Parts: sequence; structure tokens; C-alpha cells
Amino acid sequence: MDKNKSLKNSSESVNVDSKVHEKESDISSDISSTGEHESDSKSTDSEVVFDPDYSAFDSCGFGLDLAVLNEISKIAQMGMSSISYLTSKISDTEMKKMLVAMYSQYSNVLAQVNQHFEKYGEVPDDSPICSKMMTFWGIKMNLLRDSTTSHIAEMMIQGTLMGVIEVQKILNCGLDIDESTTQLLKKFNKFQRENIDKLNAYL
Repeated sequence: MDKNKSLKNSSESVNVDSKVHEKESDISSDISSTGEHESDSKSTDSEVVFDPDYSAFDSCGFGLDLAVLNEISKIAQMGMSSISYLTSKISDTEMKKMLVAMYSQYSNVLAQVNQHFEKYGEVPDDSPICSKMMTFWGIKMNLLRDSTTSHIAEMMIQGTLMGVIEVQKILNCGLDIDESTTQLLKKFNKFQRENIDKLNAYL
């Protein structure tokens, strides 16, 4: 009798695990099935793809939060890297001030992400070095062709718009994440959209 009960419990456990993996697969598929962004084959910013790592998924239920926070971190780091390189190439004083302010915004978001990770007792993933190099060389090659203020604004708009798209797709998925993570996503998307409006003036 106990043996049959044990076998039944074991079977139910396997079924539950299977359903969890199916759910993770469905969510990953929904988020990762992104369309092609219209841009040059030599885009100024490497494309950010939401590819959550579910190795952090556990019984505490904050695995999805960590995956989302990692994506925010990567987008913010990409923006900061781009601005850090471009500010030394800009002659327009006002535009340089605006980019410095944008850098501070990204830095603030990154600090908030780190606070969330600290709350969960984890640390964010580092952005792949290949992505950073692709961003750097993409920007450098674009500036060799055209280093005008207008073109720099265009590059920043394209890069920022990719960040907006990725964050909006995450929001549209309606993931079961902490409210504080959702609010951070919304604030991040809001300031990115506002920055695009500001950059439009330099086109």
C-alpha cells in the first residue's frame, strides 16, 4: 500500500516538473520570438534579445524577476557604453550635456537593478564581451562614414528604440513578476521614450 502511494507521488512530481518546464518553454518562446528590426546590416548597436536564463527558476518564484532584471541591466549597460564612446566625438555642447544626463539615467537604473539583485541574494550577469565589442566597432565604423551631430543623434535613437521595443515586449507578456520589477520596467521605458523625443531635435 505504501509502495503504491510512493509510486503515485513520484508520478505526480514528474508531471508537475514537466508542466513547469513546459510553462518556462512557452514563456521563453513568446519573449524570444522577436521580429527583425529594420536597420543597417552594420547597425550601430548590437541587437538585444530577451533570452531569460531559467536556471535561476526555483521554489521561491523569483527566477523570472532575475531574468527580466538581467535584461534591463544589459540594455542599460549597452546604452552607457554607447554614450561613453560618443561623448568624446561630439562638438555640440548642448547635445553632449543631454547625453551625459542620459548616461546618469542609465546608471541610476543599473543601481536599482543591483538593489533588486541584492534583495534576492544574487548578482546580475555581465554583458557578453562580444556584444560590447560589436557595439563599439559598429559605432566606430558609422562615425567614419558620418560624424555629424545629426548622424550621432540618429544612431542614439536607433539604439534607444531597440531598448524600448525589448522592454515593451517584456511588459506585454504579462509575466508573473514582482510589482517593483514591473514598475522599474515602466520607468525605464518611459525615460527611454522621452530621450528619443529629445534626440529628434538634433536630426
